[in-house]
Amino acid sequence: GITRATDPAELRHALEVASAFDEWLVVEEGVNAREIEVGVIGSAHPRASVPGEIVPTHAFYDYEDKYLDGAAEMVVPADLPPAVADQARAMAVEAFRALRCEGLARVDFFYEETGSEGAGRGLLLNEVNTMPGFTPYSMFPSLWAATGLPYRELLDELVDLALARHDHRSQYRRTT
Repeated sequence: GITRATDPAELRHALEVASAFDEWLVVEEGVNAREIEVGVIGSAHPRASVPGEIVPTHAFYDYEDKYLDGAAEMVVPADLPPAVADQARAMAVEAFRALRCEGLARVDFFYEETGSEGAGRGLLLNEVNTMPGFTPYSMFPSLWAATGLPYRELLDELVDLALARHDHRSQYRRTT
């Protein structure tokens, strides 16, 4: 039910399409931006992967581009100025902490660069995905592999984090 609209008539049509899927509709500003993703792992001391980029082949990264066509390209690491890459990593950890995430998440941004229309807004937080795709070819493990944490070691670390969380939380469980 996701549709991109560029004028009021297209917006009305998009709302009709979306209402076939749910009673709650979300309308958000469209942006001309790059899609940047950062993996975060940890609990008390989370850390972020290098940023990656999704390069869609459609007008935006939609269901068809991701799952049906499979034509979107993953670029890991993303070709970003070092300061922007550092900022993406810092913002990803900040979002992870603010939402009290534990274990893993993938934090997605839009990156509006400075363009012919004037200054872009830079990194815009899009979403925090607390259960990202996790095949060996998904973005999350690809980000960590490019950061120096191969798939098997990533799995080991996530299991260790889960066991530590279980141990920590067990002190709050009541047995009655």
